[in-house]
Amino acid sequence: MRRLLLLTTLFASLHFSAATAQTKEQADTVQQHRVMLIPFDPRYYLSDADRDLMEQSKMEPVRFRSEFRYNIDRHVQRAVNGGNPCISLLNDTADALEETMYEILGRTGYRYEKAIPITPKKSDEPKTILKTINNQNQKEHIDSKTASQYIPVKADAMYMHAVVSKPQELFAKLHAEYEADYFVFLTQFEIKTNYQSCLDIANKIYKREVMVHFTIYDKDARLIAGSYATSFFPSDSNNPNKIIGDCFPELAGYIAGCLP
Repeated sequence: MRRLLLLTTLFASLHFSAATAQTKEQADTVQQHRVMLIPFDPRYYLSDADRDLMEQSKMEPVRFRSEFRYNIDRHVQRAVNGGNPCISLLNDTADALEETMYEILGRTGYRYEKAIPITPKKSDEPKTILKTINNQNQKEHIDSKTASQYIPVKADAMYMHAVVSKPQELFAKLHAEYEADYFVFLTQFEIKTNYQSCLDIANKIYKREVMVHFTIYDKDARLIAGSYATSFFPSDSNNPNKIIGDCFPELAGYIAGCLP
């Protein structure tokens, strides 16, 4: 009886060891990527709403433009970090990163190109959100918290594409230095008013669109994605902090969802 008990214990131990090894092997096969995030050049900030933003916020344009740039970068980094480590050249504090940022921006040009169709990763409850959007569209209003993830980019849309000089050489260098194998370029930030979409005719409140253009490359300089994320807010909501809080998480989620 004792011998049988020992054999049973030994068998269970061997089975547990085999299962543990198999689990470890499966975990090892899940490749984790490292993403480098490059901010948009401040010259590629476009807005027809700055006068209203300045009037309501009592901020100088240079301040809220800087807040928009730093915060969209911060939100994208946070969204990417949900799946893979992300190095932000703008918000991380290592001294070498600032030098790297200026090197990359100095080797990057920009041009409009046709957006690449993308199906980003969606949240866990797409049916509910899609139903909400359908209801909102009937009211000619789109909630900023759902818009950027579920409204498709138009087939003929153009986005600001990042054109890197000698990309294979640059990305190989960055991969060696930082182990980054995906590079997300934020290329242009836009706020524009849609005067054809009036949310409140009596008070002349229109729909405003926030767009963040982006380009994604892998370490071998292959183009992975190129498009823009979109969110919306009404023209009477001109508090920069509210725009950041309402729109930026969804914009960032869309961009992060376009990574493999």
